Amino acid sequence: MAAPIDGKSVRFLLIKERGLSKKELEAVYNEAHQCLVSGAPPIQCVHSLRKLLLAISCTKLHREIPKNLLRALCIVVLGTNTNLPQFEPISLLCSAVLQEYGPTPQLDVELGAGQASDLRHVPYLLPVILAQGRCSKRLEKLVSQMLKWVSTVGFNSEIQCRALSSLVTTATQHRDLLSDEQIYVVGSQLSDWLSNASTKQATSPHSKQKSSKNESVTEIDGRECQDFFTLLSLSSYYGQDQLLNIHTFSSLRAWLLATTTSPAGGASRPLEVGGRGLPSLGGEGASRAASSGGKFANKARKAMIEKACEYCLRVIDLCHRRPLKIQDQDLIQACLVEAIETLIVICRLDTSLVSKLYPSIKQAHTNLAKKWPRVQLAILQFFLDYSEALHVVFKPEETIADLFGEVITRYMHDDTVTFDTVTFLLTNLQQLCLETELLEKYSPSILRILAWNPRTFLSDYVEILPAMISTDTAKEMLHLLLDLPCTTASLILTHREKQLRQNPSLLESQPSWLTSVNILRKPEHQPWFNYILRSQSGKGDTITKLNFLYKLIENLASHPRVLICSQAIPSLVRLYFKTVLQHADYDLVSQLVPIILERSAILFPITTYQDEMRRVLGDALLEMFSLHPSLVVDQRTELQDFIGALRHIDGKEDFFSHVVWIIGQYTASMHDKRCTMEIISGYYESLETLLYEVSVLVQSSTEGKPPYSIRLMAIMMTTLAKLASRCQDLIPRVILCLTKISQQQTKSRVGQDDKKVLLSRATELVNLLKLPDVASAILSPSTDIREGRWHSDVNASIPLLLKAASQLIQPQAS
Repeated sequence: MAAPIDGKSVRFLLIKERGLSKKELEAVYNEAHQCLVSGAPPIQCVHSLRKLLLAISCTKLHREIPKNLLRALCIVVLGTNTNLPQFEPISLLCSAVLQEYGPTPQLDVELGAGQASDLRHVPYLLPVILAQGRCSKRLEKLVSQMLKWVSTVGFNSEIQCRALSSLVTTATQHRDLLSDEQIYVVGSQLSDWLSNASTKQATSPHSKQKSSKNESVTEIDGRECQDFFTLLSLSSYYGQDQLLNIHTFSSLRAWLLATTTSPAGGASRPLEVGGRGLPSLGGEGASRAASSGGKFANKARKAMIEKACEYCLRVIDLCHRRPLKIQDQDLIQACLVEAIETLIVICRLDTSLVSKLYPSIKQAHTNLAKKWPRVQLAILQFFLDYSEALHVVFKPEETIADLFGEVITRYMHDDTVTFDTVTFLLTNLQQLCLETELLEKYSPSILRILAWNPRTFLSDYVEILPAMISTDTAKEMLHLLLDLPCTTASLILTHREKQLRQNPSLLESQPSWLTSVNILRKPEHQPWFNYILRSQSGKGDTITKLNFLYKLIENLASHPRVLICSQAIPSLVRLYFKTVLQHADYDLVSQLVPIILERSAILFPITTYQDEMRRVLGDALLEMFSLHPSLVVDQRTELQDFIGALRHIDGKEDFFSHVVWIIGQYTASMHDKRCTMEIISGYYESLETLLYEVSVLVQSSTEGKPPYSIRLMAIMMTTLAKLASRCQDLIPRVILCLTKISQQQTKSRVGQDDKKVLLSRATELVNLLKLPDVASAILSPSTDIREGRWHSDVNASIPLLLKAASQLIQPQAS
């Protein structure tokens, strides 16, 4: 047995293949061609074809397989290669290479030159032609051939299964290639395969003598099959009709989705599942189905629906039985999910079946759903889709509470459950947003899925996140997003604790786990982890000792899962602010300002994450004040406290600079008439004191290593000058302050270029403030000037003269 390949080896191999040069790629082509035409040993051929498949799948270069190699690959797939022994892996690899290479007209010409010489090669040929799609000239003829294979009684069952799968693929991707008559022929055949499979065990294909025993197949619980065969019927060996029965049920839902329309009102409209449109009959086909010639069609469809309903209900009934083997639990769950999802599609074809099917679905919900979350999701989908059609009123709140509360918590680390949950949310996003409180109430639980699988579901949550934000949850949602790396780290601890509980011997290979798990187990730490890993929303604020929790789990900051989560969050926070600023009212935006100021200092201890998040928060703050300048008045207490302490600069100087710039830009009566001299003076007092402290620390610093940048000091000085230009009583104090700062920095050890910039800025501002009217015009220009409306007098001649002069000068300049 070959040794398993770890993730690092796979990544290294992919990077290597993506970096292949043109010469190296040609060498791979030549090696594969030589193996195919020279009759090389099968193992050598397999090795070369694997290299070829990997190369054309990964290369960044233009893929153009040489014609001689393409011809050799086609010969193998068509079964006409006399040099190579009949070795299945070679045919499979050649088929895979051609599927990856297509669609291309070059390949279509080669494939059209021959025919499959043996039915054994049909499984390799069909996927290649289907991958070609419309580029293949044989696709339309192939549909007729596949239909003939499917409808021929006693034909090779493997070919019939392959043909049915190919017909489903064709109907899904190229619906117009199938006529209504062909669809009804297939539908009738599906009905027969579902209902006419034998309940007797097939004889062993390896036995030389025909067995005289005629044993019945058994059900999942060991009883003899009494009614009819289903895919939950167990047998030592399966006959062709039984294999076709299993394959039919597996293909049934996809076939119905691809080929049927809703019959409501006789109109042709797309069949919808969870609010998403799917292919319909459409055009002339629909007209024919609705015409007098559609009588047989409706009868055939009705028969298929009846057989499918009977089959699915039988499967659901069998799923209530206890299996003989514990391994069959997964089989039961998969069959139950498929049966319920098939019934959901069938009910869209005939809504009168809903009341008939409801008791069975309800019983499955009561007895089976709590064991299997995937089943619970499928049943919840049925209830959401048909709650209005049910005679009894069903409220999904209880099911939702159980699923997104306890169940998701228990199965958080199950990739299948989380994938199905996210798919369910995406499928029903509009309905869940408008008709339930699921997205708001269980937002912490929903976001936990992203915290554990950030790379897998990031693109999905870009679609889900805006629907989770509301006026009631916006504040908490911001905390949840910012704390998501902490949530990931906490989930890692719970996963380790669970693994150690189930398998204590893991401590021998992972001794470091015990320390981190002990942090989780301590009773005094439980309230913090319970908060971070809560399932329901309703907490508008965050915990007071969040920084202490960060320190407890900071050893997980370098964990790959935590790092990936920290890289994904900034894009979601940007989306959050885009959504909020587009839809929120002034009161909500005002409530977010203190949160942004607070959380700029409280972020999970990953340096790159902190820097990026402060950049995002700073940009959001700028946009908020640009849209709502009155925030400088309503949030003046929070802003003054923020700019009045050195601790708010340390480690987040750029963010602090944004806040200082905002105060200088929007603290003016032109933006809000409530902006009085008292408010301006309050901002000035806080900022002046801090500027003196910063200046002293910069002056006393060692050469080349100031604790704060000259850029920050320049922004603070400019903001003070702006405030003074709007409150002229402050001008003498600002001139004195800037003069003192200049004198201090003359003696400081900062770089000469920085010192020159700072002194130049101070001199410019002092000279401006000595002319108050000029300072007001320059430092606090009116909105008309900023927006370009400089000439408001329509009777003035200067604008006309400027325009005329411009028109005269421009042609000469050109």
